[in-house]
Amino acid sequence: MPKLLYPVKDDTMASKCPYPHTLRQGLEVPPKFMTELPNDKRGYPVPFFVDYFDGEPEFRAFDQQKMVDCIKKRLCWVCGNKLFREMVFVIGPMCAINRVNSEPPSHRECAMYSVRNCPFLSRPHMVRREDGLPEEVIGNAAGIQIARNPGAMCLWFTRKYTIMKVPAREGVRPGILFQLGTPFRVQWYAEGRPATREEVVRSIETGLPLLLEANEKESTEKERAEGRRMIDAQVVSLMKMVPKT
Repeated sequence: MPKLLYPVKDDTMASKCPYPHTLRQGLEVPPKFMTELPNDKRGYPVPFFVDYFDGEPEFRAFDQQKMVDCIKKRLCWVCGNKLFREMVFVIGPMCAINRVNSEPPSHRECAMYSVRNCPFLSRPHMVRREDGLPEEVIGNAAGIQIARNPGAMCLWFTRKYTIMKVPAREGVRPGILFQLGTPFRVQWYAEGRPATREEVVRSIETGLPLLLEANEKESTEKERAEGRRMIDAQVVSLMKMVPKT
């Protein structure tokens, strides 16, 4: 087992939070990898990647150095501890189609906890607001972002990924993206529980026009045509991964 950067006191699930703010009522007790994370004033565990402003965690912004550490040191995006060979990306259906994500992977326990307890991931109608967010971190993820709550979330289990460098161009934020490796398992969640086929299909159908719109921002007609062909093929592939019922 990899050595933890933030050692857990024992191998059991945490029974109480060692930080000033207690765990919010109704949340699951975090898995052992997350027991050393602090809780914010609302009682939510603060993930490793979260940036701080004026001493307060800003869940909508990630710390750029943490991104570097996760890549170079192979750390979990959520808890900051060493990853195993298995890696899990928490993604929406559009990322599952193009197999690209703007965030590093996590442990399966941390990923599952996130989709079951994170307000944005577990509440389909919640919108990620940008009001009050420092200007320098608005839209700090690379590439073209599809601004929506997908409703259904996919846990993409894989053993590899590659880094894609995104150059700056009109409408595209420079930086890095993660090209996902072939999955050996996928799991779907909606409202903090396993998603139904209907929920996943609806999320795909409502997100696809936005993905096609983003594809039309490519520089040349050849790139746009290749993008459309890729999207069509990947939709067919993804439909084989959705729940049966």
